[in-house]
Amino acid sequence: MPTLTQDAQAHLAHYLRQMRTALRGHPSVDPDDVERDVLGHIDAELAGRPEPIDDGDLRGVLERLGAPSQWVPAEEQRAWWGIVSSLRDGPEDWRLAYLALALACVGATLFLGDAVLWPLPALLPIVAFLMARATLELLDHHDEPIGARRWLIYPVLLPWYIAFAAALLLWPLAATAGAQRDVSAIGEWVERSVPELSWAVVPSIGALAVGIWWICLGLILRRSRAAVRMMFRPFGDRFDRRHATRVALGGLLLAAAAGSLLAAILTGF
Repeated sequence: MPTLTQDAQAHLAHYLRQMRTALRGHPSVDPDDVERDVLGHIDAELAGRPEPIDDGDLRGVLERLGAPSQWVPAEEQRAWWGIVSSLRDGPEDWRLAYLALALACVGATLFLGDAVLWPLPALLPIVAFLMARATLELLDHHDEPIGARRWLIYPVLLPWYIAFAAALLLWPLAATAGAQRDVSAIGEWVERSVPELSWAVVPSIGALAVGIWWICLGLILRRSRAAVRMMFRPFGDRFDRRHATRVALGGLLLAAAAGSLLAAILTGF
């Protein structure tokens, strides 16, 4: 092998790791033999070039060589038993992904069944969520993209993430509604003062509270971007300061609109 720069060495190691990961669960192919073929091909392609070989030249050779997954025999990729093989003795990340989706589907189905099985219908989706997150951890460990596994783990993760996001963004609505019920004197005063618009006061207060919360949340998230990425992986991987700023600006606009409407109602325009 010719001498490689540090970046080229890292890229080659990444390619070989992906190749070995793709070949797990395919005993008909020896990863060591494939690695020798890859290194021999690189050696032949780069022979005679000035050393050390930089990352750009190596990438060109690897692109012509093909994706790491192309070393899996085509008949095994197409065969119907490929799924069974991946589940039985394939990589752990595939098995966890299959099990996560299966448990989530069974849990959702049990909600329509006999209540005697409770709390199993609630427990299975939680276990499925943890398995889906464990799949992401394994993929990170192997430095491998999600790829086709997204169709197995995204349906498991999305319902939880949507529920988390909704609770995080809209909890002030429940708080203001509860406070409005507790302080009945305010409701009576509003009905006496502006009876024709009293229906709009509670939504305006709720929108004002949500807007103020979004301003605070946006400022918090500007300093806590890593927490968002961790909580909403992999959908939050690109979350940055711009998104946090947009949350704060959205809250500012909502609070301004709700506050103006509330002031107009209470002052009788």
